[in-house]
Amino acid sequence: MRVALYARYSSEGQREASIDDQYRNCEAYAKRQDGWTITHRYHDKAISGSQNANGRPGYRQMLTDAQARHFDVVLVDDFSRLSRDQVETETARRRLVHWNIRLIGVSDGIDTAAKGHKMLSSFKGIMNEVFLDDLRDKTRRGMVGQVLKGYHGGGRAYGYRLVPEYDPTKKDPYGQPARIGTRLEIDKEQAKWVQQIFQWYAEGMSPMKIVEELNRRNVPPPGIFYKRKSHNLPSWCNSALYGNVKYGLGLLNNHLYKGEIVWGRSRWEKDPDTKKKRRFLCNESEWIVHKDERLRIVDDELWNKVKARQVAIHQASDHIRAMLHRNARTGRQPKYLFSGLLTCGQCGHKFVIVDPTRYGCSGWRYRGLSTCNNTVMASRKLVESVLLQAIQEDLFTEEGYAVVKTEVMRLLAEHRRHRTPDLGQVKARLVDVEREIGNVMLAIKAGIFTSTTKSELEKLETERVRLLQALQGSPQKADAVVSFIPNMMERFKQLANDLAAVTQHQVDKARSILRELMGQQIILHPTADGVERYLTAEITGDYAGLLRLASGKNKFGGGQGS
Repeated sequence: MRVALYARYSSEGQREASIDDQYRNCEAYAKRQDGWTITHRYHDKAISGSQNANGRPGYRQMLTDAQARHFDVVLVDDFSRLSRDQVETETARRRLVHWNIRLIGVSDGIDTAAKGHKMLSSFKGIMNEVFLDDLRDKTRRGMVGQVLKGYHGGGRAYGYRLVPEYDPTKKDPYGQPARIGTRLEIDKEQAKWVQQIFQWYAEGMSPMKIVEELNRRNVPPPGIFYKRKSHNLPSWCNSALYGNVKYGLGLLNNHLYKGEIVWGRSRWEKDPDTKKKRRFLCNESEWIVHKDERLRIVDDELWNKVKARQVAIHQASDHIRAMLHRNARTGRQPKYLFSGLLTCGQCGHKFVIVDPTRYGCSGWRYRGLSTCNNTVMASRKLVESVLLQAIQEDLFTEEGYAVVKTEVMRLLAEHRRHRTPDLGQVKARLVDVEREIGNVMLAIKAGIFTSTTKSELEKLETERVRLLQALQGSPQKADAVVSFIPNMMERFKQLANDLAAVTQHQVDKARSILRELMGQQIILHPTADGVERYLTAEITGDYAGLLRLASGKNKFGGGQGS
């Protein structure tokens, strides 16, 4: 029996050694079984069990390999390692049973080969969900206690330092002083810029002008020490200033700056369908509000001037909306064909819709000239027409296609040579499988019909089908590619023509096709001819993406299907 181990620990007071502990428990169980060999190990570190498969790479790979029958048994320390979500746990159990993979929870004694495992699994899933609810309540209760004692209950706040406080006598499990909580302390250098930002805004400067000035002066932004996925250097952005007045988000709305702590204003809830978290405003009676003059950075007079200007701007916006027709758009702009695909060749930020009709660099638009001086804007309709024409006429050449076709065919031939089975071995194994099936059938006729014999019979029949297909020369996945190679260019031309006629409801699908064709981005470079500045586009054809589209394997959801 080929055995896979899956282990996971969350960040709630656990450590990396927890993975080894879970592995050790599963290894001991496998060692007690006859003929069990551990062939695969999967783990997810510091990831909550409430995350679905998309948020856990080890768990996702385990399910993928299980579907491909790379092993026969999955061992977990207990079912809560699979998931803390009842629906996800039940889905995983059903998938593994359907794929004829045995799932065993070593510590809680649940085994999908045993009668009644469905009831035990469901009960365990309910217990895990109740555990999460209870943990959430206890965590909030503990945080409320910390806030009422004067400790900080949130994340980083610009203008302050986080100062941990330790118990003078107690030790943690590792022999270090036990941490009691974290207090905020004013950072004088950052506080100076907080006061300056409030002053500039009160004097009439827009958030855009303020961040442009901050970036010009190379003032370190709030996210300078954060872990970042982007390769762009962090800089000030105007959204960091105006934020959201209702939720108290944004530098200009942070009550800490006037010495007032407000905790518990909002909560996050996960959408059961999309699994994405959404912020909700809590009832005001649930807020914890108290004054702490030690944290004051902005005096009441300056704070009130800023609030008065915000109200005036909001009222002016309401008046403008009232003057427009009732269906005028006041929210997020619709997605366009090249949204998210255009990249500034000067600063690396995305080109975005900066007004109803034009694209512009978001680095310049939202972070100022000190971040990027590429102020060239281009008509959306012009961008679409010029780029679509270039895609249709210049993206893939016949010469390039000929090279790709030759290389693909060579690789496919090499793939066949390595994948061609030894027919002698296949025939010999088929004889053994047929004999084993016969033995199982004799046992069943003799009245020995258990979940184990049923599982063994299903496994042998699956292997027999695979061996018969190998003997009959059933087409492999790689062979299917051959049928698309000769007509790949014709399929591309059809795709390009379809893009030109795309409707608003098909934009998402069309954009996914463009991402495949051009390797995820189109780079726009500012250029000058001595008279005026304009943009030149750098587009590159991705033949691998074209092949995926032609064969219907587009990972972004577009392609030939309707």
